[in-house]
Amino acid sequence: MLHALRRDRAIAIAIPAMNEEAWLPACLAALDRAAARVAAPVTLYVFANGCTDGTVALLERTRLRHARLRWAAASLRPGARHAGWARRLALDAAADLLQAPGDVLASTDADTIVAEDWLLRTLAHFEAGCDAVAGRAFTRRAERAALGAQAAHRLTMLGRYGTALDWLRADRAPDPRDPWPRHFYEGGASMALHLAMYRRIGGAPTPPVAEDRALFAAVRRQGGRIRHPLDVRVFTSSRPVGRARHGMADTVARWISQPAYAPLHETYGFPLALEPDRARPGDRLSFRTLPAAIAAAGAMIRARRSATAPQVEPIPLPPLLAEHGDARPEPAVEGGDCLVA
Repeated sequence: MLHALRRDRAIAIAIPAMNEEAWLPACLAALDRAAARVAAPVTLYVFANGCTDGTVALLERTRLRHARLRWAAASLRPGARHAGWARRLALDAAADLLQAPGDVLASTDADTIVAEDWLLRTLAHFEAGCDAVAGRAFTRRAERAALGAQAAHRLTMLGRYGTALDWLRADRAPDPRDPWPRHFYEGGASMALHLAMYRRIGGAPTPPVAEDRALFAAVRRQGGRIRHPLDVRVFTSSRPVGRARHGMADTVARWISQPAYAPLHETYGFPLALEPDRARPGDRLSFRTLPAAIAAAGAMIRARRSATAPQVEPIPLPPLLAEHGDARPEPAVEGGDCLVA
């Protein structure tokens, strides 16, 4: 059940965009639908970074029904032409549109379609007392299928492994401030925090890659409570050619094209999968060894459930080749597997 929502919160959503003429219309339309579900005023702020396609012309002619659209176009200097500064400038500009400490500053990506209840459920978690919300990202099923059978199979395996690890991590070290059911993904496709917290951390960190995870790390350093709910969902692209160097698209491209024996990006076997900070490059799995790791994770879950009362309830793992996604996808969006960050 959703908590009673305050009507006096304002919401600003930052969307960095670089040559996103093809993807941005669906992104903005989805955000507009989400804005219709909340009483709070919603402003979308698009930062068009170094665009050479029709992104700026698209923004000039876009009209929304429920949210207000603001945007700016700029070309960053060579040393700052990366995702970190693009996200920071978008968030800073969006934050300047807010005033009250409890106002909500959110961000998503230009190739992402938020669920219709994305804002509604994000606000509910703020009402429950958290300082930041990390939503759950799925790839769109039709796009996975278009990549070919092998690529779709590989992404499905990674999604299943990630789901199993979420259960094991939550069971191993339950967090009363972020209880089960939860996930462990922290990505720019779905993040939100109070304006007061954004000011407290001094604005978004600006590393060239993983700026999203750096932002949540900054919230933790300030003692903020981060919620990772399963009901805050977005559907993002599985495109293998993206905008941010070394970003998610590069990772997807590497996953679908690498040899079966090649090490996987930040993907480890047991027990290091549960303590990735202790892992070394040589500990990474490959697509040859990943099926055994999935089986080992399933066995560990079954053993944990039968030995003692588990701390958390499990997420059912579907058959490996089954098409599956969220139980209730949005009408205009096809569901998919949880991304592995």
